[in-house]
Amino acid sequence: MLEKGKISAGEFQTIVIIFTLGSSILVAPSLLASYAKQDAWIASFASLVIGVGFIYLFNHLSSLYPNKTFVEFAETILGKWFGRIISFLYLSYFFLLSALLLRELGDFLTTQIMVETPIQMVMIAFILISMIGVKLGIEVISRTAIIFFPWTILLLLLLFVFLIPEITLSNIQPIFGEGFKAISRATYSNLGLPYLELAVFLMITTFVKNKGNLKKSFYKGTIIGGLILSILIIFSLLVLGADFTSRHSYPSYVLGKKISIGTVLERLEVIVAIIWFFSMFFKLTICYYGITLGFAQVFRLREYKILVSPLAFLIVASALISYPDIVYFKDFLAHTWTPYSLTICFCLPFFLVIVAKVKKLKTN
Repeated sequence: MLEKGKISAGEFQTIVIIFTLGSSILVAPSLLASYAKQDAWIASFASLVIGVGFIYLFNHLSSLYPNKTFVEFAETILGKWFGRIISFLYLSYFFLLSALLLRELGDFLTTQIMVETPIQMVMIAFILISMIGVKLGIEVISRTAIIFFPWTILLLLLLFVFLIPEITLSNIQPIFGEGFKAISRATYSNLGLPYLELAVFLMITTFVKNKGNLKKSFYKGTIIGGLILSILIIFSLLVLGADFTSRHSYPSYVLGKKISIGTVLERLEVIVAIIWFFSMFFKLTICYYGITLGFAQVFRLREYKILVSPLAFLIVASALISYPDIVYFKDFLAHTWTPYSLTICFCLPFFLVIVAKVKKLKTN
């Protein structure tokens, strides 16, 4: 077995929450508001409900083969060669997601904080830190997440509390003012970020010790993460307004600048930045770990760690080539990412479940 580490259901739930927050903290408010305006919060809750349906599919698939990863049960269900093709498509998606996350982090730092730093250096520095986590394995990644998770929640609570005086209720009125069509488009666009991306945990569910609590932890992690995102979107609309939220690339980062309590606490955007760095690190590391372990299983390697360094260079190169600038990135996210995510993260698992059920009926 390439990975001998084991994690508890509670640790699994924690990394699901952090993964769900991930890049969505900065990107989701702008993406939803661009379609649904002041009704973006409704679309956020609607996408969470549909996202729970995706988790039902992932849980069902993992329960059919509780001791296998996605790569292993794809080969079990479809055979050696066709199973490998499906696995390669699945892993390629998360390779592109890793590149997208790294590019997003580089764009944010070089446009908002470290404006004179070359984006390549930011990406290399971050991927090197992520490499350490991948080499240490899923057990260390999840236990590190447990350490940082309370601080992330505390900073989020502080952010929400400090923003209460800045709220303007008229910013979300009229409710349903944009109509059902706009809300539906916003809901659809939000499915690919982050709910369909949670399919990466099909590479990790096998390492959860107490399988009886696995499904509940997957549901709870997704719901908690989705509720936090929805609350953040509500605050973005209430404080900044729908128009500003839709036009700005990082509206939740601007939320921190709006904090003003007397002359003591002002411009606390660092709170949002710290939360985002924590969640982005774990989201990138989990994707990076999943593709490294997956490719090692596809190519029948004795250990996955031999692929860690080569894949790091490929992820950095792909981030620079695939997403040339932030305008292209936002367009790709708005129009391409969700249908691509549905194809890989919904259609492939659904296809595997159907084939597995048919094979089981024939066997019986």
